[in-house]
Amino acid sequence: MVKITENWASALRGMKVGETVIFPISSISSVNTTISRLRLEMCVEGADWKRVGEIDRKKGEFKVKRVS
Repeated sequence: MVKITENWASALRGMKVGETVIFPISSISSVNTTISRLRLEMCVEGADWKRVGEIDRKKGEFKVKRVS
């Protein structure tokens, strides 16, 4: 899995269906907002992302998967 540390929108937009990436917890609000915006922008493609697993507080990260 790839760890993303910047450019959340381009990272999310560039994901393939089924791909999972890791983000730092400090970006969780920005990533959630970006996902909401991208769902609207990419609605014709039916793009969607979901957070998978638990937030890893020890490592300070969470995972997001492109589901469609």
